[in-house]
Amino acid sequence: MLRRPEYTGENRCLPCTAVNVAISLVLAGVLGAVTAPPVGAAALVVFLAAVSLRGYLVPGTPELTERYLPPSVLSLFGKEPIETRSIEDADADDPWDVLVAAGVAERTPDGALSLADRFRTELRGETERREAPDADDVAALVGADEAVERGPRAYSIDGNRLLRWESDAALVADVAAASVLRETVDGWAALERDRRLALLRRLRLLLERCPTCGGAVDRYRERVDPCCQPPHVSAWAACRDCEAVLGDVTVPETEGTSWIVALETAEGAAVAPD
Repeated sequence: MLRRPEYTGENRCLPCTAVNVAISLVLAGVLGAVTAPPVGAAALVVFLAAVSLRGYLVPGTPELTERYLPPSVLSLFGKEPIETRSIEDADADDPWDVLVAAGVAERTPDGALSLADRFRTELRGETERREAPDADDVAALVGADEAVERGPRAYSIDGNRLLRWESDAALVADVAAASVLRETVDGWAALERDRRLALLRRLRLLLERCPTCGGAVDRYRERVDPCCQPPHVSAWAACRDCEAVLGDVTVPETEGTSWIVALETAEGAAVAPD
């Protein structure tokens, strides 16, 4: 697909466009010098057409310019510096509030949560850059000295705990999100292992797109009232296209209200673009 509407039109990023136009001019000039001027001119037309249709020439430019251009340069294009957020700003008793305080999620007036735009963009870029997660990625995710693969999406952590993910998409999402959080949120590296996993599980349930196939993600909830046991609330998210389960949690009904409110979405609500 040649056209990328999420990076063009009113969504066009001026820093990305400026950088890519400059790269196009340099590349075309080099081609013209080593071959013939008409070749350079033709290449320039192709390069500029790509920038016009896609918003960029070099893959990953939207994330690269945001990550590596200094604030003084970005400010020339109306990009305001992002305020540093900290895990420590939040009430430690409410993981949903932690995500909001860290700037990775936002609440609607009725209490529902969605990913913050900046975090969504950074997460998408990290997901696109990464290959299939390995044991080293899992060790970094949980702050372990060692992780050893024990089966599909299953890893022993420091020889004393086994972690297993619901799907390849869930593992990819956690590894990518943890990488972004290490770079952008103060205090993430100091969090204990279970706290990290609890926050990452909640983030997976807020995803709008599958990190492996790009399909839309649907959220579900169900009240379970088993015989001889207290009622529970189950909440899960799954890809509409590949059916990968992104997250699945069951909690006592007394704790279920916060999950239901946080994950509430309007019927037929639009998902984020690819």
